[in-house]
Amino acid sequence: MNDARHENSWRGTWLSLAMGAVGSGIAIWLIARGVDFSQTRDALASSQLGWVALAFLFQMLATAFTVRRWQILLRPASARFLPLLQIYFSAHLLNTLLPAKLGTVARVLLTAESEHLNAGVSLGSVAIEKVVDTLVMLVLLLALAFFIPMPEWLRDSLSASVALVIAALIVLASARRVREPLLNALARIETRVLGRHSTRAANLARGILDSLVNLTQRREALTVLFWTMCVWLAGAAVNQLLFAALNLNLSWSATWFVIVALQLATRVPALPANLGVFHYVVILALAVYGVGESPALAFAILLHLVIFILPAFVGVGCALPLSARLVALVARRRYAQE
Repeated sequence: MNDARHENSWRGTWLSLAMGAVGSGIAIWLIARGVDFSQTRDALASSQLGWVALAFLFQMLATAFTVRRWQILLRPASARFLPLLQIYFSAHLLNTLLPAKLGTVARVLLTAESEHLNAGVSLGSVAIEKVVDTLVMLVLLLALAFFIPMPEWLRDSLSASVALVIAALIVLASARRVREPLLNALARIETRVLGRHSTRAANLARGILDSLVNLTQRREALTVLFWTMCVWLAGAAVNQLLFAALNLNLSWSATWFVIVALQLATRVPALPANLGVFHYVVILALAVYGVGESPALAFAILLHLVIFILPAFVGVGCALPLSARLVALVARRRYAQE
């Protein structure tokens, strides 16, 4: 049974990689068909590196704000900021190099092991983080709809995110009320199926529900909202600085529209670091503002460099001391499953 489970896991990873390769391949083909690469090269050569460096600094600030918010989402557990920052950069490196968002899995496991947390608390904090960002993205998208004509490709990808946020809000509102009945029912089912000494699933669920209940407290919710605003404002500053680096004079809405478009569109399977898909989505987003494909690709390359590639190099330094721990952790969990 364990061999079959491992085989299915690997099959799912390869399927995700294959789907991502197809999606990225189509995006790269569409880019190559419409872009004058000599113009893109000229735009990159004439870009002002000072603005690019400042954009990277703001990206590092956005990462620090994200980790601070994550630290709050882990409450009531007490987690240290610097170890979380190290884990976050290491997870970013894995997500950049590997398929299927394996860095997120490593982030959950390493946090639980490093900070001595219930794995459910770690998993719940990451899941809530994604939902909060999705909610902010939807609010921005609705605001932008009053200022720009919304492309059909973006409208079509909106419904799934709306459904996700509605479901998450319903779960959050009912978390405190259903916590104990749900945990008791899960414990009974687990005992009946796996034996009375098995508590793994119940403990995992307890950690996730603890994270949700923590967010229903007014003070915690407002603090999470504050740091979320800091994250998004720093991200907007990155876009604005890269516009300046390429001498692109665009309205304020372009800054936010690029962020929203990337948040929505890069959720589809793609190669590691969203290669191809990321760049094509930026081209489509800037086309709304009349930016040609060649300069838009130059902007996409710089943005990809700042938010994916350069932080991955920081992740290399962070991952080296964590690599042995991660391998040992995965090995122990696999042995426990067997």
